[in-house]
Amino acid sequence: MLFVNGKQIRGVIFDIDGTLVDSFSAFTSVFNKGISQFDLRPVSQQFLTRSLTEGANLAEMLRMIFPPQTDESLIERCKREILEDFLKIEASEVKPFPGINELFRNLKDRDLKIGIATGRTSTPENEWNRFKRFGLESFIDSIVTSREVARRKPAPDAIIECSKRMNVPVEKCLIVGDTEADIIAARRAGGIPVAILTGEDHLDLIESEKPEFIFKNLIEFALFLEEQERRGEIWSEEVEGIKEIIK
Repeated sequence: MLFVNGKQIRGVIFDIDGTLVDSFSAFTSVFNKGISQFDLRPVSQQFLTRSLTEGANLAEMLRMIFPPQTDESLIERCKREILEDFLKIEASEVKPFPGINELFRNLKDRDLKIGIATGRTSTPENEWNRFKRFGLESFIDSIVTSREVARRKPAPDAIIECSKRMNVPVEKCLIVGDTEADIIAARRAGGIPVAILTGEDHLDLIESEKPEFIFKNLIEFALFLEEQERRGEIWSEEVEGIKEIIK
């Protein structure tokens, strides 16, 4: 059994982009290619990641950079072309961060449920296909995208829905993400917020939301879980020893 801060943990719910996979550079490249045909200047990766963490979708980001009064059909066309191009290159260019295979395997060995709650508005089928490409789909119990819930992060909707599908109370889940929005959503859901610094948010912004734990990467997170499990085993042995003495 895994105990963290005195609570038994039964599930771990992950964000995707910036947490499990390195997708921001590829998205920035495709985004700038898409807007170039409209004679718009390239935007920085920081602009895109900050917009995403603040809850903006692709159409809203495009409206930020297109001139006022731009015909909505042009924005919709640009959005569609960016999404199509990103899906084409995603399979070959977007890779998971190091340590994800070992982490997922170790979580399942501990009989913990694994969920995915993403701010993406893609279909769940697309996300299942992504993890099939990585060879990780057998570890995952539930995937919820923002398309399936009323509100995107920092609202807690996707996390709450994911915990329901996993049949695990959200308060018994570690909620792992890389942005302020992930931490806020985790806390609003009632889970235990965990920050991974593999994303694009700065450390000071992450710290301002006061997650329970902050780790440099997935490998460091996995080592922490192993240490918590060892402590839990020692605690269980001590409890059993006390019971024997009482007898």
